[in-house]
Amino acid sequence: MHLFNYQAVDPSGREVRGTLKAENEQDLLKRLRSMGYYPVNVGHAAAALGAPASARLSFFSRKKATGAQVAAFTHQLASMLEAGVPLDRSLRLLRELEDSGRLKEIISDLLKGVQGGRSFAESLSRHGVFPAIFVNTVRAGEAGGALEASLKRMNAYLEDTERVKDEIKSALIYPLLLAMIGGAAVIFMLLFVVPRFAVLFEDLGGAAPLPALMLLEASRILSFYFWLLPAGLLLFWLGIKRFSATAEGRTRLDAAKLRLPLIGGILRKSSVARFSRTLGTLLQSGLPIMEALELSAKTAGNMALEKEIAPALDGVRKGMGVAGPLAATNAFPKLASHMISVGEETGRLGEMLLKLSDNYDREIKTSIKRALSTLEPAIILVMALIVGFIVVSVLLAVTSLNEIPM
Repeated sequence: MHLFNYQAVDPSGREVRGTLKAENEQDLLKRLRSMGYYPVNVGHAAAALGAPASARLSFFSRKKATGAQVAAFTHQLASMLEAGVPLDRSLRLLRELEDSGRLKEIISDLLKGVQGGRSFAESLSRHGVFPAIFVNTVRAGEAGGALEASLKRMNAYLEDTERVKDEIKSALIYPLLLAMIGGAAVIFMLLFVVPRFAVLFEDLGGAAPLPALMLLEASRILSFYFWLLPAGLLLFWLGIKRFSATAEGRTRLDAAKLRLPLIGGILRKSSVARFSRTLGTLLQSGLPIMEALELSAKTAGNMALEKEIAPALDGVRKGMGVAGPLAATNAFPKLASHMISVGEETGRLGEMLLKLSDNYDREIKTSIKRALSTLEPAIILVMALIVGFIVVSVLLAVTSLNEIPM
């Protein structure tokens, strides 16, 4: 028996670390799965204490490579395997071509694992940079002798995921810049422009109009308690982070997100699209339906939605099919339930799920554009009202100076 350190994810999505005794890594992986854990990284406990290289690798494995790097690696590896290059030689070539030192180190360890007799999926599971869907898709491909096809599906999945993320980020850049610049301008005026008028009124002994008094009071509060703003934001962020660290807290926050106006519907569609794409990819890769469903539920990205989906897993386990139990949860829109039902009846469930995710990606893109078309003028209007109030208050204050007896 050997002592192993392990890093895994429990059914609630939280990270779990610990130490177990096992005959080998395969035995350890089986034991972790029997405990309901999804292994992320395993290694000899002694190696973590005595071998510097292993320690460096374990430390690096907790660092996340970008999704674009993982997608590029998957695309290149799938292309080499499709050209007939053996797996070990493909990994060796990719290691030589890789510019990133972090990814090069991971590819080196993958090569050592494959040459040492491990399966490619087991080698991938030692690194947290590869999501569980990646590892399970590769494992199914190896079992069915279709590793190349599995990697091609995984590459399409990763590229689609990155494309949606990039589109959302690009769409949010302008509103965020607009809000930041407008907010900075208002704070600058309150901190450095308005106080000059306060000094002027105090020197002349005059009474300012009501709007000017309100503005001067806001400026005074901001000047004396400016430090409370970043401190309050920091405390709020720490409180939210601590609250979301628990399963119940994160579930409540995720449920609140789904109820938000404008973006709540977008978030639900995004979670359904991610779930559908993951499930469709895993089914086409040959994974059993229950294992694919359990893994897909963890990738929805919203614990409240995962909790809604959970009863459907019991229905599928009892032989009630997929579409019926999912529709009964009311977690999915009617269109999603209908398309899943059609896919199940025609025996093309995986293909239909991928089409469903594509449909929702297009709807999400349209919804984001519509929301931003409402958000941008709303930000401009709010900033214009605030700046307008400041300007009018200052003008009234300047006008009232003529009425002060000299």
